[in-house]
Amino acid sequence: MNRFTPGRIFKSRGRQYQILGTKDHWTRDGRYVEMIRYQSTCAETCCGRTFRALTTKSRIRKGQLNKRCELHHAPGIPIPVKKARKKRPKAHVKKPTAAARLAARRERALERAILAMQRVQRPSYLD
Repeated sequence: MNRFTPGRIFKSRGRQYQILGTKDHWTRDGRYVEMIRYQSTCAETCCGRTFRALTTKSRIRKGQLNKRCELHHAPGIPIPVKKARKKRPKAHVKKPTAAARLAARRERALERAILAMQRVQRPSYLD
């Protein structure tokens, strides 16, 4: 499958791009380079215009693409990013300590003894 077929939509660093086609280009030293024509929407919060740009295949692979239209073009300045919502931490249930388990055991024994006294029975710990 050709990654650079016209009409293909891809995401790079959270932004969506669509490939429009290719353009032949010869460099000054005579090398042939196939340029990729793509379109996207401007990353500026107030703009949102659709713009078109040219780049090489290697710059697409590296994620070095224009993110702004010609009006807001600002190379090297990062785009404004919405902060991710923090996830609520799960309620961590602490294990009871040995002292807490002992206190709970004593409390249960005391409750049983009180119930036994109410039923006019002799508490089991007195046997």
